[in-house]
Amino acid sequence: MVTLQLVLLILGLLIPLCWSARLLGGPLGDLERFYLAIHGWVAAFAWLGFLLIRLGRFRFAARLFLAGCLAMIMMVYLLAGIRAPGPAQIAHVFPLALAGVLFGRRALWGVLAFTWLCVLVGVGHELRAGADPGLTLEIAAGMLVSFLVVAVVFDGSLAGLATSLDDVEARRRALEAARRSLKAEKEEREQTMEQLVHVQKVKAIGQLAGGVAHDFNNILGVILGYAQWRERRSEPAEMLEALAGVETAARRGAAISRKLLNFSRQDVAHPEVFDVCEALRGLEGMLRQLFDPRVRIELTLPERALPVRIDRGQFELAVLNVATNARDAMPEGGHFRLSVRLDDDPARVGIELSDTGVGMDEGVRRRIFEPFFTTKGQSSGTGLGLAVVGKVINEAGGEIRVRSRPGAGSRFRLLLPHRSLAAPTGDAHSPLVLLVDDDDELRAMLGATLEAGGCRVLGARDGEEAWRVIARGRVPDVLVTDLRMPGLDGPALIRRLRPLYPALAIILISDYLPEAASLARELPPDVERLSKPFSPELLLQYVFMLTTWPLEEGKEGEGG
Repeated sequence: MVTLQLVLLILGLLIPLCWSARLLGGPLGDLERFYLAIHGWVAAFAWLGFLLIRLGRFRFAARLFLAGCLAMIMMVYLLAGIRAPGPAQIAHVFPLALAGVLFGRRALWGVLAFTWLCVLVGVGHELRAGADPGLTLEIAAGMLVSFLVVAVVFDGSLAGLATSLDDVEARRRALEAARRSLKAEKEEREQTMEQLVHVQKVKAIGQLAGGVAHDFNNILGVILGYAQWRERRSEPAEMLEALAGVETAARRGAAISRKLLNFSRQDVAHPEVFDVCEALRGLEGMLRQLFDPRVRIELTLPERALPVRIDRGQFELAVLNVATNARDAMPEGGHFRLSVRLDDDPARVGIELSDTGVGMDEGVRRRIFEPFFTTKGQSSGTGLGLAVVGKVINEAGGEIRVRSRPGAGSRFRLLLPHRSLAAPTGDAHSPLVLLVDDDDELRAMLGATLEAGGCRVLGARDGEEAWRVIARGRVPDVLVTDLRMPGLDGPALIRRLRPLYPALAIILISDYLPEAASLARELPPDVERLSKPFSPELLLQYVFMLTTWPLEEGKEGEGG
């Protein structure tokens, strides 16, 4: 299409330019005026074809231009005979090429037959003019043979081109089939990996079920014990101590429940900010269940909080996967050490996990994060454990460093971005929070905590009431909304508000319901999620985190 446009444009421009130059040289003879008319005809058809192609009528434009050229050839032979000057004879080759390339071999031979007819018409013109019959027929025979040779050459070229195009098309189809096969294989591989990861989680739950039941029984025993204080102790200080003990036990139970839900669910990642030291303390019981009693477990965790932002369930699974590899590397017992500290770069938190196992050589170390790569037997390893670790840490913006030598154990260092989650100060910004929840008691309790922490709070029972509050001009700094509510629920409210207020900070509070996975894929990625149960103080920290981060980033931008 582009080539034909270029040819038509050249003809439409050069023919008028050449004849304009000739007209400046003096008056035209009769024969020149004849060819001026013929060439003007060709230029007009060239411009018409060019415009039709630009309008999307490619095949019609090509047929029209071809018909115009053939009509011009017939006119030349009819009016000037077969002994017309060269500028007219060269016009035969172009229609032959155009017909063959654009319309195929049948069109090529049809144009050749029409060209022969034109030659015979020219012979008739010559004979009527009294030309020598012998010489006229000799010239005509030479022209017919010449056009036939040109047609044969074009036909052979077109046949070869068609064969080449067929080969190219066959290769294209084969490559396309191979591409689709590779894509399907890749999707199947990814799906298989996700399924195996899920199976791995469920398997871990089965292995830890005994320890979890033991922990829950301990928690229930603590709660029952503190509850019975009411019969033996009546001092306010003693009752406060009992309530504090119940709260601590309830937090431990919620943490265990969250771990079970995190490990067993199939969901997209939704990062949260939490103290990595507190999370690892909560994993200590699972780690002791995981390792052989002959393995000495050492946790070195600082007292200060070191917040990171990552999907907590995936982080805990990553730690357990590294610990599982360490367990398999120490079948006869050994020493497993887990420590946390700020990296040399204070913007990163370092979680170090080391063992005294068999270690790895350099070739194995380089491949440990490849999916399905394993040095274990088929019955004891899938090759997914460390691949999951690499994926989780990298998606959180972190880095993994591994050091190992055969016989000298291994050390994994997980580096995660350090996030500030400090409590608000007295001179902090007082954010406006719209709290949306259909549970009146929970909404009142959370609202009181936020107000005591320095926030201004608006309340709404559901999404429709929240929409009316914002429509009256009370646009909050932070929207805190429950997931499931009658009428307009949390996700629907978020989808309605986000296009109007793209900078609005949003916290979605929910438990891990069956629909949470699909909702997480539909919601904007910057929506924070807090899983129930959570402490009101944590919600307060999230509110101030979301309202102070933009200010800090703005100051950094001004400083830069």
